[in-house]
Amino acid sequence: MPRVKEALTDKKIKSEIKKGSKQITDGSIAGLSLYKTKNSYVWRLRYTYGKKRSYYAIGEYPVVSLKEARDMAREAKLLLEKGIDPNLHKKQQQEELIREQNKMRVVDLIDEYLEIKKNNVSEARFKKNYVGTFNNYVIPYIGKKYIDEINEDEILALVKKVPKIKLKNATRSGNKTYKAKEVLSIIKNLFEYAFRNKYLKHNPISLIDIDIILPKHIEKHMEAITYENELKKLYKTILEIDNPVTSKILQFQALTLLRNGNMRNLKWEYIDWNKKIIFFPKESMKAAHSDFRLSLTDTLLEILEYFKPFSGDKEYVFISSKTNKQISENFLPFQYKKLGYQGIHTPHGWRSSFQTIAAEKYKEHKFPFEVIEAQLHHKIGNKVTRAYLRTDFLDERRELLKWWEGFLNS
Repeated sequence: MPRVKEALTDKKIKSEIKKGSKQITDGSIAGLSLYKTKNSYVWRLRYTYGKKRSYYAIGEYPVVSLKEARDMAREAKLLLEKGIDPNLHKKQQQEELIREQNKMRVVDLIDEYLEIKKNNVSEARFKKNYVGTFNNYVIPYIGKKYIDEINEDEILALVKKVPKIKLKNATRSGNKTYKAKEVLSIIKNLFEYAFRNKYLKHNPISLIDIDIILPKHIEKHMEAITYENELKKLYKTILEIDNPVTSKILQFQALTLLRNGNMRNLKWEYIDWNKKIIFFPKESMKAAHSDFRLSLTDTLLEILEYFKPFSGDKEYVFISSKTNKQISENFLPFQYKKLGYQGIHTPHGWRSSFQTIAAEKYKEHKFPFEVIEAQLHHKIGNKVTRAYLRTDFLDERRELLKWWEGFLNS
């Protein structure tokens, strides 16, 4: 007959430890033993799961007593009877404990996410697309909730609400479907960040499809005049504006084709008077794929010189004569509204006007498509083309801008 192993007692354990036994087996619980390690004895339960033998670590003796070890071994065996691997169950419990200890509110997750994101995008995009979106559309509605309480239905309700949200001091509506998509995208990325950092078991909103719950976004192009005589008439109107500050700011944009954001955020430190260029670092550009150098013609230099006396110790070039501060985001659109061009031509429209007319007038200026696109800071060609094209056509663009000014004045 096989020898029946005796049930352990504390006295027996101490005796075996004194002898230096490598394994001390408990006869009352099959598979439960004390194993000698380098510096201690550890309780382990030997078990079979899916035809594979494994060991379940229970704890160090005497921190875990004989009675506690038997109780924990019985619990592990109950899990096995239910078809659950005790080691996997233990790992899941530990991860759950970590998640509970790291439990955070949505607003705290946003703070952590933004700390990382601010180093990966331009300052302007960071403030508008991330900080602005979170502050206006996310934090007021789910900011105080714990991230593990958020579900798909709640995010769906929030996204559907976006088109109806009216922001304080907003002067234009914009495309609300597009904004809703942007809000959903940024929330998805936020929760994916939480999942990757083990704050969540899964991303609860990864499968939401915005096109199913909101109308399709219809692209709306900026209004722009592309008829020669009408465009020249507009330029003349700008030159005749009574307020010279306003006149010169609008003229500068018409001649440079800069985006509104680059106009209002133009800093004195970007100007190289000796080389006659403005250097925009790529993080200041809307399309942050590269730095942008802008050639300065004599007229553009004269305009900048005009603003020098107003600058004092100010950081930005274009200062409002009313507020004595950097021109606002709505300054340029408002001027075209005052001139009667609302719905006809926008500040951004100069870029379309230039691109269209410069392409049509190629035989006059003889500068190829690549030079025109470079002036607008557009990507040229595919990745292979851009890898080999290392010029920004700075000298050619200076001559192209001279031609453009002559065209508008003719």
